[in-house]
Amino acid sequence: MQQNFFPAQFMGGSALAIVLALAAQPACAQSQARSFEITPQALGSALRAFALQSGKDIIFDPNLVRGKNAPSLKGQYLNEEALRRLLAGSGLTFEGAATGGFIIRGEAAAQGGSATAQDGTDIGAVVVIGRRTIDTPHEQIKRLTPGISDSVTVSDIENTPDTTLPEALDRVVGVSADKYYGTSDGGYVSIRAFDSRYNSMDIDGNPIWFSSQNNRGAQIGVFPSSIIKETSVYKTVTPDQDGNSVGGHVSLRTLRAFDGGSRPYLSLGGRIGRYDQDSVVNSGPSMRLYGAAKTTFGADHQYGVVVGFNAQRMRNSDKYGGVDTYSQVNGEDQVNASNLYSNSLYDKDVRNAVGYAKVEMRKNDGLYAFVSGTVIDDSRRQYLDREGTYIYNTIGRTTNFSNGAADFNKAIGQTKQYDYDIKRKAKMLGGGVDYQVGASGVLAVRANYTDFENTIVTRYPETFQLSNLSGHYDLNGDLPTIRFDNPATYNDPANWINRNTTASYVRNQNLHDRVSSVKADYSQNTFAEARGLGFAAGANWTRLDRSYDQGQANYLLPKGSVLKLSDVAAPGATMAGNAAIQMDWEKFWTYIYANGIKTTDAAPASDYALVEDVFAGHAEAYLSGERYRLIAGMRYETTHDQDDTGDTVGGVSTPSHRSNRYANWMPNIQGSYDLTARLKLKAAFTKTIGRPDFSDIAPGRSVGVDANGNPVISGSNPKLGPRLSTNYDASLEYYLADGFVSLALFHKDLSHETFNEKTLTLDSTGAVISTHTMPLNSGSARVTGVEASFAKRRLDFLPAPFNRLGLNANYTYLDSRWTVILTDGTVRTIDSLRNQPKYLGNLGLSYDLGPVDLHLDYRARGRAFTTTFGAAPTGDQWIKPSDQLDAQLNWRVVKGLQLTVEARNLTDSYTVITTGATDAIYNSVGGGRSYFAGFKYRY
Repeated sequence: MQQNFFPAQFMGGSALAIVLALAAQPACAQSQARSFEITPQALGSALRAFALQSGKDIIFDPNLVRGKNAPSLKGQYLNEEALRRLLAGSGLTFEGAATGGFIIRGEAAAQGGSATAQDGTDIGAVVVIGRRTIDTPHEQIKRLTPGISDSVTVSDIENTPDTTLPEALDRVVGVSADKYYGTSDGGYVSIRAFDSRYNSMDIDGNPIWFSSQNNRGAQIGVFPSSIIKETSVYKTVTPDQDGNSVGGHVSLRTLRAFDGGSRPYLSLGGRIGRYDQDSVVNSGPSMRLYGAAKTTFGADHQYGVVVGFNAQRMRNSDKYGGVDTYSQVNGEDQVNASNLYSNSLYDKDVRNAVGYAKVEMRKNDGLYAFVSGTVIDDSRRQYLDREGTYIYNTIGRTTNFSNGAADFNKAIGQTKQYDYDIKRKAKMLGGGVDYQVGASGVLAVRANYTDFENTIVTRYPETFQLSNLSGHYDLNGDLPTIRFDNPATYNDPANWINRNTTASYVRNQNLHDRVSSVKADYSQNTFAEARGLGFAAGANWTRLDRSYDQGQANYLLPKGSVLKLSDVAAPGATMAGNAAIQMDWEKFWTYIYANGIKTTDAAPASDYALVEDVFAGHAEAYLSGERYRLIAGMRYETTHDQDDTGDTVGGVSTPSHRSNRYANWMPNIQGSYDLTARLKLKAAFTKTIGRPDFSDIAPGRSVGVDANGNPVISGSNPKLGPRLSTNYDASLEYYLADGFVSLALFHKDLSHETFNEKTLTLDSTGAVISTHTMPLNSGSARVTGVEASFAKRRLDFLPAPFNRLGLNANYTYLDSRWTVILTDGTVRTIDSLRNQPKYLGNLGLSYDLGPVDLHLDYRARGRAFTTTFGAAPTGDQWIKPSDQLDAQLNWRVVKGLQLTVEARNLTDSYTVITTGATDAIYNSVGGGRSYFAGFKYRY
């Protein structure tokens, strides 16, 4: 057969429309005029079928249609311009290439064949065996999700210096990373002003559980960004998702063996580099190596295996400084009766090792099953060196105050070093089955077991002191600074004496969580392109079996003993330039263990064993038309807690068993409407909950008596209920061939917020007969927000050379009110929620120079509240606005292999917490810049 190109006027255009429509969409869907995506394979098959029908052959090369080295129309091959002409007269037009497919616009003309994108997210009632491509564009995920969502994929992450999941999610609109306490490292995420304790998470449909002993927030800093294929943040949850989702739900999806077809796949990457502020205790380069691979086997490639790993070690120091308290003098904040720390160090050595494997099976595209296992071993050695001075609140001790700076005299220098040895270990076993029932029904079953241990060993010494210091302090800048009048005296460690009036101690905190979960859902006619009525229903059970044990050993040096800093310092060590970290740490503790008077505190009131069972059921109805989809449903959850702890009654520990049960109905109504082929309107009304923190319900209580012999009880409240949230959401989304534009509005009303409050019980005469101080569901909050996003991988509408630019930008504005109930019953209103910035902004620019591409990522965060509030606004603590600039350069050496260089935090930004009348520094932490080089390989 002769190979030629024939324009549309020589071919039957309507027949071509039929072939393309059938290649793009199942025949059961209804006809409609809109855009659709067709894969290169399907497009090639359609063109070959048309060539046979017309008696002529067409040579089809997907790379040519994507615009790479496309020949002229006179050539024998079909390029993009030729395809546009070929489609002319067929009722279809070519709109451009998308990742994994080509966008065609027009009206499907045959056998009711619809023309819509069918990459398939893990929603609806069609068994999803795998994705067409390894990387699914985030605009497709956003478009096919019934509610409002945003996502980040492995391709997005690989073009940034992000190494952990919180860092990657920090670039998603409406999402902000929250730091581990006192460090520059992200450990948690907040969604739409609500921190991690208000949100839920899953991985491949199974719940994630990595909380701390204090609250329910998942410590996802242990998750390296490399092991996740894509992460979706659902701002409006559906009835089948966890009700503990006031802010939203985060869903992680790992690689599947059938993603991208049955071909094998391998991805490897690594990087090595240094920080401006390298570790002092464990110096050396920081490095990371990661990889993922998949393959299929069997006669019909019906079986698959996925494996992946991540190994990294980060060694650096945070610079640290702060002031414990301020006194307001003539409207100014002055350091009086307070510690002032300057240029201290938070030295860190972080090691993370993760391995995971998954075995999968498919059959007749109507059955999918998997079993997966994940092991995480995350350890952090953190040394905090605090160096500074204690300035007395005495007349004449602080002079010449002006603009945040002052002179001081007769102060006491203080230095101490304490360390945390933190180990987080997790073992996760999960599995699931998706089975197609009939033409449009699916039964989905998920089950998992998680074993999580979080152990913290803290060694906290008594302070070394030096008296009669004078000098000058300055609170301007990112860190407070101190200049001493006699540096020679200050620098000599022989002048520093250990204050042995209180004990040094070693505290052990051991948390062990075992989580079991089973979930079953059935859906009928609810897949993305369904028409008419559909429904879904399901149930799940989750059990948390948690134990927390705390103990402390105290070591008090005998009276009269003298321990100098020089006795336990490394040879030649000096305090000059804050060198206290050069203290021989093990030598100090050897001395304390040998000479200190040891006492122990088993802390029975802190220990507890909690079993929490959550039973949930949901049902919802779907109504879908050519341009609309409506979902109306209800979720019911009942939570049962049983807790064993110890109450301290009159100084004696007494066993205490408590039980609590609460239930919640959560209606859920949401819908979408296609205003045009590209423009979609979404809206939702939902109710969600936030279960109480463990620190508020599980530990023991202290029971004593007042002067009149009446009981005084303080501590946890085992009968505490959940927070309740009513949520209103709407979004307008416009989809581009390689991106999207969106605008979302939302409002949340939160009731039954938890605050510690004192309650007095009076008799008929008005006399107090009992006093209770415990958490109560007495507060409330509200938040209104706007999210705007623009994402386009190539700005191809610009003239050259600007058409090689890519842009990803988003902005979130949050307006909040938090009604705070103080312990004495005083009511205050604060214009922020926990860790909630006033605004969040991200800007990502990329530029493609063929084998070289450049990525710049900038983020900005507005002023945020820390959750520490005072009786008056001067006691509140806030996080100052901050920004950060990151950069990465990739060079494609050969096909599949890239070399990379990257820099993080080029702006050298600090996280600065302020307080007082003038927003003076309370605490400041800066991680400095880092520079890495590495490689990325894909096969």
